[in-house]
Amino acid sequence: MNLRDIKTKQKMQAIKTKDTKGNIQHFIKQQTIHNKNVDRKEEASVKSNPQVQATNKVSVAAKQTVIESKHRTTNFIKQKHHEYKIKSANKKPIIESNHDIHPQRISYISKAKKHVVNKVNASKIKKSTEQFVSKPIVQNTTHAIKKSFHIVKKGVSTLNTLFSFGTGLILLIVITLFIGTFSVLAQDGGSNSEIVSLSVEVIAYEDTIRKYAKEYDIEDYVSLLQAIMMQESGGKGNDPMQASESGYNTKYPRIPNGITDSEYSIDVGTHTFSDCVKKANVKDPSDTEHIYLALQGYNYGSGYIDWAISNFGGYSKYNAQQFSDMKKQELNVSGYGDPSYVDHVMRYVGITFRGGTNPNFNNMEAWITKNPYAKTGLYGQCTWFAWGRFYELYGYDPGFTGNGWDCVDELLKAHPDKFERSTTPKAGAVFSGIGKNHVGMVLKVDGNNITIQDGNYDGVTNTFEDAKKDWQTNTYTLDYYRSRMGGIVFANPK
Repeated sequence: MNLRDIKTKQKMQAIKTKDTKGNIQHFIKQQTIHNKNVDRKEEASVKSNPQVQATNKVSVAAKQTVIESKHRTTNFIKQKHHEYKIKSANKKPIIESNHDIHPQRISYISKAKKHVVNKVNASKIKKSTEQFVSKPIVQNTTHAIKKSFHIVKKGVSTLNTLFSFGTGLILLIVITLFIGTFSVLAQDGGSNSEIVSLSVEVIAYEDTIRKYAKEYDIEDYVSLLQAIMMQESGGKGNDPMQASESGYNTKYPRIPNGITDSEYSIDVGTHTFSDCVKKANVKDPSDTEHIYLALQGYNYGSGYIDWAISNFGGYSKYNAQQFSDMKKQELNVSGYGDPSYVDHVMRYVGITFRGGTNPNFNNMEAWITKNPYAKTGLYGQCTWFAWGRFYELYGYDPGFTGNGWDCVDELLKAHPDKFERSTTPKAGAVFSGIGKNHVGMVLKVDGNNITIQDGNYDGVTNTFEDAKKDWQTNTYTLDYYRSRMGGIVFANPK
């Protein structure tokens, strides 16, 4: 190898290094600019509605980031791929003699990784933690965000190498990295649990539960109390509500299973949950947002309710986990409560109770991340709404991805063990129009009257924000609605 060859390779490596640095700076610059725009929108929204500061706005930011990142990345990769083809002939000898350039590449990439992490930690992490969490939990949240950016850091280190594999792979990697970054904070406030039947022991206590629910003015929440008992004990033992440690227990030791009278346990447990319902400002059984807060308060103690409202504006899966972590540190214990208590309880609440609730658009899985209709051009469609409501009510994917009048057939094909075709509805059924391309959910059946919930009343595609308002709950006679839809077919739960 002569001196001329060495100089040529050094020159080519310098050019390659400059391109790599440009690549990294491009992604950092674009993402930083976008976050500033999102932050301004979030600040305005938080001022008008502080209850969504820890969940809803983060989910919107995540969705918007992915959409914009996809557009920017596609244009950028096309440009770089074109440059790569032009330079490929000159770069080939350098790639073949990789022994000379490998140490240099490793050294540069190491510096680039350090640069990316320092830049992100200095600006975005600090801003995110100040905006979305309170001072007592900043340390835990920062740790979680650093974990997410550790993935981004690794991805950046291989970005230059990935250009040789084609634009499709790089686009997939970049979008995945952005989603991963935001998912740390974007845990939603929805319950996505699949329905499970009550035990015979819990059912046997229904009259006793109803008696005390009426006494403590929460008779409309008997189904929830049964679900709490199911989660706490399955209806077994002398303390089926696991209420021994409640402040309302004045007869027995306040230790686990201290109560040895099952009826007294139901009395204390119902009184405790009634207190949580009032403290969480639950308006009625359709107020799922505050019901979730009350349920988590039953598990953690009512102190959680005050803490969640003060620091986050309400319940979310994210702050439930944060509260548990905070208490474990304070009390120096290995576990504190059940951060997934809401999901665990709601799986025992039947479709009749759930069906009376309104959609919770903070539920990211139902309305954004898992919903196949959650995309530009489909937001606000009846299919988007029906998919999201089904997922909220049943806790799993209904399996339909086509037009409204195809949804029943697709649901029956996906879940033949759980649903059956019928011309007469049951509560919890999905309906498809025969003569009209439409789909919705049946919430209630009362003789010849059906109460349905469906979307797309304005007849156009919406933005996500507009789509959240474009739905209704209505009661019709079955005969009238059959005529209106040109016939109806139902997928009834078995």
